[in-house]
Amino acid sequence: MFGSLVLAFPTPHKGGELVLRPSGGTEYVFDSGSALSPGEPRVGYAAFFSDVEHEVLPVTEGSRVTVTFNLYYGDAQNASAPDSV
Repeated sequence: MFGSLVLAFPTPHKGGELVLRPSGGTEYVFDSGSALSPGEPRVGYAAFFSDVEHEVLPVTEGSRVTVTFNLYYGDAQNASAPDSV
């Protein structure tokens, strides 16, 4: 695994910020509760390498809905394309 991809859906909530702390010392905060308006047809995302320290703060109101993917390098020779999209 070389990283993670987090998709955040526009659900009403407070708290639940994703805090990323790379080794360089800069802290980044993704607040999907403030960034995404409920009812708007969009999805927020954050992608980061696996060596980045991360934390999800407690949700204080509502529900935070996300889908998280672990990202892996694949072998291009064994990769198969779907029959249709």
